[in-house]
Amino acid sequence: MQLATRGQSVFDDAALIHSLAAPPVDDGTWCELEAVFFQEYNAYYSLDFESIGASRAYGVAAVGEERIFMQTFMPSGGKPVAWALVCHGYYDHMGLYGHLVGQLLDRNIAVFGFDQIGHGLSTGPQATISDFQRYIQVVEAAHKFARRLCGDLPLHWFGQSMGGALTMEYWQQQRLAQDPKPTGEMVLLAPLVRPYAWVAMRWVFEIAKRTVAHRPRDLSTNIDNPEFVALLTQDPLQAKTLPVAWVNAMVNWFHQFEAGAPSGLAPKVIHGYGDRTVSYRHNLPVIERLFPQGIVHIVPPARHHLVNEVPEIQAAIWEWLDVACDWEKFQGETYAG
Repeated sequence: MQLATRGQSVFDDAALIHSLAAPPVDDGTWCELEAVFFQEYNAYYSLDFESIGASRAYGVAAVGEERIFMQTFMPSGGKPVAWALVCHGYYDHMGLYGHLVGQLLDRNIAVFGFDQIGHGLSTGPQATISDFQRYIQVVEAAHKFARRLCGDLPLHWFGQSMGGALTMEYWQQQRLAQDPKPTGEMVLLAPLVRPYAWVAMRWVFEIAKRTVAHRPRDLSTNIDNPEFVALLTQDPLQAKTLPVAWVNAMVNWFHQFEAGAPSGLAPKVIHGYGDRTVSYRHNLPVIERLFPQGIVHIVPPARHHLVNEVPEIQAAIWEWLDVACDWEKFQGETYAG
């Protein structure tokens, strides 16, 4: 499914954010919102899947002191073969993931998506965090909501970049939990461990964290898709800077993550050699050590933002995924490691 060009209509993001702040929510609860609030949002990001018979639901949930925006996409007919939980990347939000949602709906897979703390339509200081564990708390809450919805159907996980990092971290922390294994596939798209050229960048960071709170954001290395790059430059929900506090939280996280014990889980990891956002040379050996049963698939020309790559690369990704993944198999909840 190909989306219409995004960012071509009026979107009053301030009015929508204001409407999301009104409903009362308690920790762990979901307050459903009326679809009428999201007409401009859906038009701006080309998320009008109702035109192909899909149904939608929108809500906010309290996680700690923040209000997390969540939404669902149900394929036509209302009888999916599985669900997917989507964890977006840094700076991202679910509005940018229409291509991924469309591919999943084409496979009769329902989608549960959420905006992380400080991203998209969720509350919190924009694009920053003091500790990645706060992100994990949101992932845990999203998982609980998604699990209620999917019942006895498989729940697949899709994590792009930082979302891939959080997916890996969440499941590493579930080893001793009651349900310590995903019931569906775990798909990691250009997952973050360390950023590109970190050996050189870390000295810049050491200086920056003593002198500034933010650095200008570079949009030029993400992807070659001109439609997506144009959308990023005008997207009202995008942060324009890189907070030094977020980098510090990332560094603290990846040192802890890299020291972890191997897992018995088997993620499907997709990467491109054109990625200049995360370091595949460093990260893939780390992931292969921590998840020795996982499978790494390289799409050589792909850059970083795989869910918004050009159509040819997206087609290559899904051609491989449809062979490597069993979308309809419930994989149980017994940990394999």
